[in-house]
Amino acid sequence: MSREAENLLRQLAAEGVSAWYEASRPEELDSAVLSSLLSAGFQSVRLPPGTARGLVQLACDLLLPAFVRSGGGLGQVSVPVDPRHAEEAGALLRGARALHRTMGRRNLTVRIPMTAAGVEVLADCLAEGIGVDATSVFSTDRYAEVLDAYMEGMERALVAGRWLSRIPAVTTVPVGVFDDDVDARLERLDVPQPREGAGQALARCLYRLREKRLTQDWWRVLRAGGALPPRLLWVGAGRRSVGDLVGWHTAHALTVPELEDAARREELRGDTLLNAGREGYGVLRLLEHLGARAGESVAALETAELDRLQSDWNLRTAPAAPACGGTARSPGP
Repeated sequence: MSREAENLLRQLAAEGVSAWYEASRPEELDSAVLSSLLSAGFQSVRLPPGTARGLVQLACDLLLPAFVRSGGGLGQVSVPVDPRHAEEAGALLRGARALHRTMGRRNLTVRIPMTAAGVEVLADCLAEGIGVDATSVFSTDRYAEVLDAYMEGMERALVAGRWLSRIPAVTTVPVGVFDDDVDARLERLDVPQPREGAGQALARCLYRLREKRLTQDWWRVLRAGGALPPRLLWVGAGRRSVGDLVGWHTAHALTVPELEDAARREELRGDTLLNAGREGYGVLRLLEHLGARAGESVAALETAELDRLQSDWNLRTAPAAPACGGTARSPGP
């Protein structure tokens, strides 16, 4: 990894932005490679389906010191639950429990698509002390549901006597996919694109929604119980501009090539999300006016993203392999 890339990771950390390593080829990872990535400045890891169980546990062990030092905010390892059960709350919950139990690591987060069933399971997992990466969020409406489920699950965990800092939670937003979809719609309509991208506008709206929730009285109760603000994790921003999405308690998921590309072509310019909700909502309203209707786009994106996750699962998982995919795929104990 280049010096420029490592410098960008340090700059992001100084802005309150953590860097997650997006492991597209887990078969290339081992203890030495992971240690090198973490030493360079990556603070958490996202692993795909089919990652060997031992590698998941190794990543968790290497990141555990960061998890402990940060009080649960960093040092997480995200692995997916079988997305083919995304519409079945019972099967999703059984899969999450099985994955959590099999890996046996407290800094593991189970990655769950935020369908209606997924939102329900998010609350149940948090209540049981299972960390969650709530993925495939494309709208403020869905994120509001995620925040409601987060508050409910953490409240139940607190009542059960759990220390909330030991229950990691993150929401993954595929801003790159959202950007590409809106750009394609505008191109078909033959209308000019706004200077501010759709992905950045969505990120600003979600960030504002989270900040408003964190001013409520009940959040103070959860915070006193050890809860950390739920982190927003941007995926796919490396294809556009990492610097467009910089804000306190957010994160970027990046491959090394994406990081290197970002380090070559841009400089950070400070926080771009705080107090920018009005601008974000303005851009989304403009897109509606231009004909790129958010409701249609979000519904199509949720369906397409779930199809992609299911195809990726089928491609990567092998029934006989002792992998996180094989464990998560079976909803039974």
